[in-house]
Amino acid sequence: MDDSMRLLHDRAEQKMDYYGKMIAEMEQKYGMDFSAFEKRIHSRVGEEDFEEWDDFILWKSYVKASRYREQFR
Repeated sequence: MDDSMRLLHDRAEQKMDYYGKMIAEMEQKYGMDFSAFEKRIHSRVGEEDFEEWDDFILWKSYVKASRYREQFR
């Protein structure tokens, strides 16, 4: 592997570590995985919890990015 490829690989690994850390923080905060949290968000009736919606949007982006990058490992 040449230097430029190694640099790209290392950067991708750093991103994967970051997304993994952020996903773990959300799982710890809510005591569930993303799938369960998504069901909770969509099944809520009544008043919205804007902090949870904000977290849902962030968490969804972390999961999406992680899945995307995982395919290149």
